[in-house]
Amino acid sequence: MLEAVQPRDDRFARPTPRGERGRITPVGPLPIEGSVELGMPVEKLWTAFLEVERWPDWNPCIWRARIRPQPLGRGATLTWVFNPIRPWYPYKMPARAAIVEFEPHDRVTWEVEFPGFHALHSYRFAGLGSDRCRFGSWEVAEGPAYRAMRRFWLAHFRYVRDASLVGAERLASTAP
Repeated sequence: MLEAVQPRDDRFARPTPRGERGRITPVGPLPIEGSVELGMPVEKLWTAFLEVERWPDWNPCIWRARIRPQPLGRGATLTWVFNPIRPWYPYKMPARAAIVEFEPHDRVTWEVEFPGFHALHSYRFAGLGSDRCRFGSWEVAEGPAYRAMRRFWLAHFRYVRDASLVGAERLASTAP
């Protein structure tokens, strides 16, 4: 079970993430977003984040992850498998996305598309001085397949946000 984390509502002062198909205009309650302040330099967090195959070590929503071709960068394909929203749910959910934005120490955005579904997810980074940073998760979706299963997708996006923020806090607390 995830620890209670209160996602902060402070938005990153940067442009809205954009995919190859363009921006997705958020319709409430989207975007699902939040951030946490961490006691580590943004460069150290960024270095840990670039190790995609180690994401499951710190992010409890991810079971497996890989990037091809390596290293992580614009144009690469991210393939990963999500753990279920609740540990007793009997599923693992695979996903595949294209990295569409890659700005070192700032953001990594991927775009997921399948018939009737289009989503953008962005992990965001901000330096707050020499020994602190902010890490955030931001996600939107659109399309008939999204709308048909809206309750599931909103729960999933909240799970990804919360697990990612908890995971980043754990990563910062164990970093040398």
